[in-house]
Amino acid sequence: MHIDRPLRGALMKAFGLVGLNPWLTCRECVESVTDFLEGGLSPPDRARVLAHLKGCPDCPRYFRQIELTIRLAGSITAGSVPPGARAVLLDAFRDWHRAPEEET
Repeated sequence: MHIDRPLRGALMKAFGLVGLNPWLTCRECVESVTDFLEGGLSPPDRARVLAHLKGCPDCPRYFRQIELTIRLAGSITAGSVPPGARAVLLDAFRDWHRAPEEET
């Protein structure tokens, strides 16, 4: 069910006054993706995530991307990466935390 923003905001405020929060924000949903996928959420929190995913146009896409990334990364082993590709990847990520040098 989709509720327009002003009404949703008013409902969230009203529920908050009595200590309830049935809806998650997109940020809260995204922050719970790992726990959700690993089965680490309580049944009420899992239900809140599922309700958000059902009504949000964007978060389900993000969850599918994370699921796919985990599945693909889990299938990679040290032996499955060709030596040349391994060297290229190590060079590319060796200094990942440094800002790229500016061209003059």
